Order: sequence, then structure tokens, then C-alpha cells
Amino acid sequence: MSMERRKKVNHGIGADFSGTCEGCGCITVETVAGLPPLFRCNAPGQRRGYTVSAAGRFLPYVPAWCPLMETNK
Repeated sequence: MSMERRKKVNHGIGADFSGTCEGCGCITVETVAGLPPLFRCNAPGQRRGYTVSAAGRFLPYVPAWCPLMETNK
């Protein structure tokens, strides 16, 4: 599916499907012995601590609740 088509299909969700949280300065890494590292969002807001990557795979989008995502209004 093309990126333009994906944006149209997911228009009502509000998530940004053109990128991921990978590389964001708010990501923290948690390590637990015997498990792959967990990457969590540490941005301010009620979703602080949300897991955005497990087993090295980030979510394929930036969640709509991300306080750092610019609003297109």
C-alpha cells in the first residue's frame, strides 16, 4: 500500500503513519535480564511509560497522543 493511500485510509485515527518513534529524544531503554530491551516513551503526559518498541521493532507509526507531534489544524 502506498504511503499516500495509507494516509487517506487512516485519516480518522490521527496517528502519523509517515514515521516512527525511533530516534525521538524522549525514548528511554529498559533492560531486564534475559529479555530483549524495551523502549518506552518518556514524553510528558498521561501516556508516559508507554512501550513503543519491543524486541527491537518500533510501532509502525507515531501515536496520535504524542505530545511532540505537530497538529495539522
